[in-house]
Amino acid sequence: FLTPWHPAWPAGFFTADYWRQRVNRFRHEFERDQAVRLFLFYRDRPDRIAGSVTFNQIHRGAAQYCVLGYSLAEEAEGKGLMFEALSAAVPYMFREFHLHRIMANYIPRNERSGRLLRRLGFTVEGYARDYLQINGQWEDHILTSLTNPELD
Repeated sequence: FLTPWHPAWPAGFFTADYWRQRVNRFRHEFERDQAVRLFLFYRDRPDRIAGSVTFNQIHRGAAQYCVLGYSLAEEAEGKGLMFEALSAAVPYMFREFHLHRIMANYIPRNERSGRLLRRLGFTVEGYARDYLQINGQWEDHILTSLTNPELD
């Protein structure tokens, strides 16, 4: 389901061993102020992951920004889960990490992602040709960002 929107899956991606290693790496990234990676769970099925939210490439110094990425299980789409998650996570990143800017980019044909970002207040800043290799081919992306109103 996510293949059209995601870079190629690494070997072993769908194994428990792969994810044990990844979660350990995620913890180290958090401790080093490099990334915050969150998982969304169903309230009525806490053993199933509904999606993920990633704030990575955290830059300090004069920049004070990060890049937002997110994904949602097909069965969870259209229920407002990602809007709910990002409505809490974005202010958390601004408040707790003192970031000035959160950037998020999406493939132009991914209209659902574009609507979500606009609804959250992200502003279109540009268009990048051949920005990321997704599912084996270079894809253009629309570049958006949201700035921290407390730091303006």
